[in-house]
Amino acid sequence: MSTKPRALPQQMETDASLTPIDRADSIAGKVYKRLRNALVQGQLAPGQRLVHRLLADELDVSPTPVREALLRLVSEGALELDARGVAWVPRLAVDRYDEIIDLRVDLEGRAAARAAMLATPADIAGLAAIQARFLKGRAVMDRTVVLTENERFHFGVIGIAAMPVLQRVVESLWVQVGPTISLLFSAPRVLSPEGHAHDALIAALKARDADAARAAIVRDLREHAAVLSPMLACAVKPGVDARLRARRHRVSP
Repeated sequence: MSTKPRALPQQMETDASLTPIDRADSIAGKVYKRLRNALVQGQLAPGQRLVHRLLADELDVSPTPVREALLRLVSEGALELDARGVAWVPRLAVDRYDEIIDLRVDLEGRAAARAAMLATPADIAGLAAIQARFLKGRAVMDRTVVLTENERFHFGVIGIAAMPVLQRVVESLWVQVGPTISLLFSAPRVLSPEGHAHDALIAALKARDADAARAAIVRDLREHAAVLSPMLACAVKPGVDARLRARRHRVSP
């Protein structure tokens, strides 16, 4: 009896084939990632309008992929459309913000506890380097450095935990709350680099203490919420609202 493998039916081969990805799709994906990162890192302020033609000029691409990227972010709840169809960064209601924080506490707490059991010395050294840059940025109130390194730290912990499904869920939460986190810089408060929750988390990873790692993340998120929740619960004062509308953080090229 012949053991020669049978050829696949021609119809099956045709159905399984993938159509080529054209250049427009590739550019739209890159624009989406750029805008998503800008939201996560707090480069875009609540209330800021995102006119696709202006963004296209800034990113040096045609308007079509920008419009596609904006609509994708709208479908994910990261942006909203005004009455004229212009995308804008929503101001989170306090109940929505509190729900997002509760979910982050649960999910990122789980990741931190798992990371405590898996972290290698190299992993911990990497987080320590991020934290050093973060603290340096805080010392000089460099919002770009602080927000960027804060994001790197949190997702660095999740990366160590090796929980890709959880990471995708947390990413969807960050893209909604990122612009709100940036409001921390508008609140007058003393920022001390000593005793930061990130340092406590690093210590917990070194000790392989899952409970302490979870507690450090909870402390970090709850401290932010203690500042931001009252800000969101109160009506935005006209002067503050005007400053937010006037602020335009450029999307990094």
